[in-house]
Amino acid sequence: MNKKKSTGVKSFYQRTEFSLIALIVVLFLVATFGTKNFFSEYNLMNLLKQCSITGVLAIAETMIIITSGIDISVGAITGLSCMSIALLQSEAGMAILPSILLAVLIGGVCGFYNAIIIYEFNVTPMIATLGSQTIIRGAVKIISDAKTISGLDKNFTALGTASVGVFPYLAVIWVIVAILAVLVLRYTIFGRNLYVLGSGVEVARLSGIKVRKMFYMVYTLCGLLCGVAGVMLAARINSAVPTGGDGYEMDAIAAAVIGGASLSGGRGAVTGTILGTILMVMITNAGTQFGLNTFVLEVTSGVLITLAVVVDQLKSRK
Repeated sequence: MNKKKSTGVKSFYQRTEFSLIALIVVLFLVATFGTKNFFSEYNLMNLLKQCSITGVLAIAETMIIITSGIDISVGAITGLSCMSIALLQSEAGMAILPSILLAVLIGGVCGFYNAIIIYEFNVTPMIATLGSQTIIRGAVKIISDAKTISGLDKNFTALGTASVGVFPYLAVIWVIVAILAVLVLRYTIFGRNLYVLGSGVEVARLSGIKVRKMFYMVYTLCGLLCGVAGVMLAARINSAVPTGGDGYEMDAIAAAVIGGASLSGGRGAVTGTILGTILMVMITNAGTQFGLNTFVLEVTSGVLITLAVVVDQLKSRK
């Protein structure tokens, strides 16, 4: 019995999650005692809001990475959904709920399109989604005339400022998405099949999995989550800009990889992705509080991503 307990404790300490928790705690303490404003209510609320949008996208990216794919278009789809809801509310005068549903659906359509290109035409996910990213970025500039769109419904934008106790509404949405993602990956056939698909398309086929259906489902789901992130972004900034969502794809990929998702496929967990998101956002936030140059923070994030990928490759060789 004691031997089993010691083995369980040892395996926990060896897990990526433990390392991330340790880093987050250390960084939190250093930032709290080393700066004046990090532990302020305003900054902590802002930290949660920053984590929320990136967190939803990182969860979507994790599901794709588990299948041994990657989606570079998540930031662009987020920007498109953000611009769509802004135009629907300010220009078309559409009510809040229908505009939200349509903006999320637009994200799902983009994900479905990615699945078509990747599966039906056998295009590498990175190339396919890179093309999608370029198309969508251009489309956003066309429909907005490359202008900032404001005038969103005040009841809608309250979503980006209001909170439930100490938790912003945006963070509540992130938590709900995370819980649902955990349940899907751990307790559904779809979730288990994602991990098998990550081992290889032929392995999945031999296991009786409908590969075509899985590709369409996972990329469409990713698009829908990007749509949710776009709605959250619009509520937070109370507008939509032509460059909305820029850079979010790299933050999402970084959070997933740092959280333990393997770019080789077949491995990844929502808990690790959540911790990876918190660490990435906290580094930027704490660095800003310390007055560090933004370029230095970019280098730091890049180093973390590189280390995470190197560690992943070393694990794969064992």
